[in-house]
Amino acid sequence: MLHSLNCLIVDDDPMYVMVADSILSSLTSGSVAKASNGSSGLEALRTGGAKLDVVFLDLNMPDLDGLGFMRAASESGFGGNIVISSGETPSVLRSAEAMGKMLGISVLGTLPKPLKIDAIAAALDEATRRGRKASSSLVGNLLCDDFELTPYYQPQYSLTSGQIVGLESLIRLTTKDGLVHGPAQLFASITSTTERAEVSLEITRAVLSDAKSWQGRADKCGVSINLDACVLEQPEIVASIQTAVMGFDIDPKIICLEVTEKSLPKEPSRLVEALIRLRMAGFRLSLDDYGMGASSFELLRLCPFSEIKVDRSIVEACATDPITRKFLHAFANLARDLELTSVAEGVETERELAEVREAGIDLVQGFLFSRPLPASAIPAVLSQLSAART
Repeated sequence: MLHSLNCLIVDDDPMYVMVADSILSSLTSGSVAKASNGSSGLEALRTGGAKLDVVFLDLNMPDLDGLGFMRAASESGFGGNIVISSGETPSVLRSAEAMGKMLGISVLGTLPKPLKIDAIAAALDEATRRGRKASSSLVGNLLCDDFELTPYYQPQYSLTSGQIVGLESLIRLTTKDGLVHGPAQLFASITSTTERAEVSLEITRAVLSDAKSWQGRADKCGVSINLDACVLEQPEIVASIQTAVMGFDIDPKIICLEVTEKSLPKEPSRLVEALIRLRMAGFRLSLDDYGMGASSFELLRLCPFSEIKVDRSIVEACATDPITRKFLHAFANLARDLELTSVAEGVETERELAEVREAGIDLVQGFLFSRPLPASAIPAVLSQLSAART
């Protein structure tokens, strides 16, 4: 497959640059620029960053190394993808990839040296699939145009029974021209917690409307709604959620509120109070992305969760990384000890499923079972309660 991607090679090894240039030129019809160190690479980003799709980045370079390059690229708002290609140890590569992702960069992965054409081809395939991050102007245009908050739903399967036991709602933004965008374009432009709370309530109402239309088809199948911890700290949010649920005449027991947190809560007592009230009202509570956030353990210790979820990145790494595999097993054991339901997100391969099953996880979701589905497809799914793979 010949791609049309514009690439930049940032490396101080002339032989590596020559080989990488030759391989990339055979795989893409786009331009291939070259920089001998991080500072030159940043200058290339400044002059052509809007058109650069993939940067192949070395870590150990004079002047400005790869880590400094990634931080500067993040601060400049670089919207392309980075492939870390270095002769450093696997543990250093793994940590550098994690750092890039923490900076908000789209890191396609790591490639050891010497380069292999199949590995570069796979990286370019992934770059084409991901595309580029939406620019701020696109986000602004989306919010200025007419749009509809459209929930999609990804089924959750029990590894014990093989049946669908839940649906996680994943919001999409449908513009008046029919294009469907992910949640990043919506929430990236929201700066205040008040606005985020208003949008979150609108999303909640849309999900409840769908759930109301499914009542009677599979009463034991719950629906999950994602709410940021900062939203749940708002004084009126609990009453607003309860009012919405009452308005649709839905049993709170089928609603699971997934708590996500990107930073330490500003007022932990407000968050804890809100979650206690929601749990007392009958809602199920899930701690999303356990182990990834800054305060997930503290939230687990303080709040009455009924479920914990492990992120796709951990599931993916289990197939190759023994440390991550041990974390997954510890995660499953912790859930059992605390009598919580454990969920693995983003299961995409049979190998990942085998790792999750061996760890003793309760529920799974991911592309191996089903992609997110529009609301119109859910009634048929619920009527079948299809068996999961065994």
